[in-house]
Order: sequence, then C-alpha cells, then structure tokens
Amino acid sequence: MAEDFKVLLVTGSRQVGKTTLLKMLREESRRYITLDNNASLNLAKDDPEAFFIMNPCPCMIDEVQRAPELFLKIKEIVDSSDKKNQVWLTGSQKPRLMKHVSDTLAGRVVEVNMFPLSQAEKQDSPYRPSFYPHWDERQPSIWDYMETIGNIVQGGYPELISLKKENRADWFASYISTYLLGDILNEDGNLIDISSFQRFLKVLAARTAEQINFSAIASEADISSYKARNLVSLLVSYGIIFLLPPYSGNTLKTIVKTPRMHFTDSGLCCALLGIEDAEGFLNHPLSGRIFESYVVSEMIRNARNNGDYANFYFYREESKGKNTGSAEIDLLKEKGGIFYPIEVKMNATPCLKMAKWFGSIPEDKRGMGTIVCMHNEKTLLSKDTLVLPVSLI
Repeated sequence: MAEDFKVLLVTGSRQVGKTTLLKMLREESRRYITLDNNASLNLAKDDPEAFFIMNPCPCMIDEVQRAPELFLKIKEIVDSSDKKNQVWLTGSQKPRLMKHVSDTLAGRVVEVNMFPLSQAEKQDSPYRPSFYPHWDERQPSIWDYMETIGNIVQGGYPELISLKKENRADWFASYISTYLLGDILNEDGNLIDISSFQRFLKVLAARTAEQINFSAIASEADISSYKARNLVSLLVSYGIIFLLPPYSGNTLKTIVKTPRMHFTDSGLCCALLGIEDAEGFLNHPLSGRIFESYVVSEMIRNARNNGDYANFYFYREESKGKNTGSAEIDLLKEKGGIFYPIEVKMNATPCLKMAKWFGSIPEDKRGMGTIVCMHNEKTLLSKDTLVLPVSLI
C-alpha cells in the first residue's frame, strides 16, 4: 500500500504494535519522529514548515494526532511531487484524527487498521488465507483444548505474550486507566470519571455477543443513555468493541434490526470479568459468549489482514409462534452475493442439530456452512456442513 500511495496511515487501538511494525519495515533513509517527544511536538504545532525542514521526507511520524497542525503541510508537500511512499503516520485517537485526515488528505492517504495479534500470527502462520469453508481433507487442530482456552484468556495485545500470567490483570488495569480513559477524556473531559468508566466497561463485557441495548447498559452502569451511546461510539472508533450488523436483506418484519456487540480482544473482556486463567474461564457463566466473540473477531481480522473486505452479519429471526424457536446464526460471511453461515459452539462434539438454522438462508444464496467448535480435527458432518476446530481459523 505504501508503494501505491503518497501517505500511509496506520491506525488501531493502543498497544497493538503499530509503531513496532512500521519501525521494522522502514528503510534506513526514512527518518523516525515521535510526537511523544515534547521538543518535536512543540515544533510540529508551532512551525510545521520548520518541522519538515528538520525532518524531510521520507519520514515516519508517530502519534500524529497530537499535532493536527501538520496535516495541511503534509498535503502541500505530497502535492508538490508525484512520488509515492513519502510519509508514514501512526495514530490512535481515531475520531479527531480521521476528521483531520478527511479534511486535508483525501485521495492522498491510505489507512491500514491494525488489530491485536490474530490467532494465526500467534501460531507463526501470519499468511493464513482468509477463511472460506471448503473440504479437502481431515486436518488436526493446531492447539489442544486447554491451549485454545489459554489463548482466549491471554488475548492478542503483543506485550502480553511475554508477560507473566500473574501480571496480566495489572497490565489491563493500567491499559484502561492510562490509555482508554485518557483518550476518552481528550474527546470530552466531562464525559465520565474513572470509577464510572470501569463500571461501564464491566457492564459491556458482561454483554459481549449480545444485541446492544443502550437503555439497559446505561441503567446497569448508572449513567445516562446519552453517555452510554457516546462511550460505545468512542470504544468502537478506538477498536475496543465492534458492532456486528444484523442481516436484513429481505423484507421479513420478524428480522431483528439491532446490532450485536462484541469485544475485539478476548483478553480484555476476560480481564474485565475477573477471569485470569483457563480454569476460571471454563467455570464462568459467560464463557460461551466470550468464546463466540473470540471466534467472530478472529474471523473478521483474518479477513481484513488478508485484504478481504467481505461483509459480516449475524442472523436472527424472531419466533412466529409459541412452538417455534427463534432462527439464529452467529455469523454470516457474504462475498459476491453468497452467504456462508457460521455457528459458534464451545463444544467438542458437534452435531447437525447445531446447523439447523442454516436453511434460513435461501439455497441459491447459501454457501457451505461451518460449525466452529472445540473438536480436535477438521471434518464434515454432511456434504455442505463443515466442522472447523477453532484453532484453525
């Protein structure tokens, strides 16, 4: 992407490794400047022209959201030349950052959004293709049951890979109070205090993989519905949570219209719920929903890391009578008008009953269905129903 655009912007939640990745990729001739350095920050804000005299292109500017004064000068510089790959930027405070980018660098910049480490990256298999169900042969699970659970509890923030297990809770507590709350207060200093914010996050964690209900969340967190909506919007923009839209490609009035909320990182969700290890996870009443959020997030980041911009939805059709259940599919992946239904079960013994709602998708639009679970090998339940161990996503 850098070779095809004049400006590369890497965004993502705090501590996902944006700076580390770009430092590994940068050429010797590309100057690195961080706006965490007060002298560089002051020069950038007071005199953007002098800043670029001191730091000519090609350059990499870290935490660029701290000096929005630079954007007009970047536009002027890149417009004066046909050269690609001139400026690399990283930024974390996305709402304000993207406003400045869209106002000044439209058509000149490409944004790459980084996630926490994917399961494939943690398995030293970073080039695993975007998942589409297919059958070739049986394939054993990469991790055993407890290794998979341990990975879910750990999450994908790079620092946690080498951190002692007993220090994870402290790391997450610091992450919440230092980075997340700091970013939110930069957006609106009166929005929330730290104790209310921590309570709000715990309420959200307890509702992962649920359809979002702002009034219920606000009531449980003891804040206004207005604040709850604002905070959810900010957490989505920071990449902490995401809202999975419902599939509503037909006119059936019984299809729900409310998105489902998922945590992007299972480790943060576990930490907020007090889950510190695999045993705690397995004994927790919300383990099934955390597992679902983990799988949905992995499916999406696996696609995006491969430049696959397929659409993702969930499906829920409310019951039409007392004796009929609600038709529900945890995840639909749609590409080229074909929908691939995916059911998520924290179960090691899958059965066809788990795929009973796949038929809710019209046959001419339905691809092979998948049950993602804790089974020990990739196999088939029927000619159009795949069983996929979660560790193979």
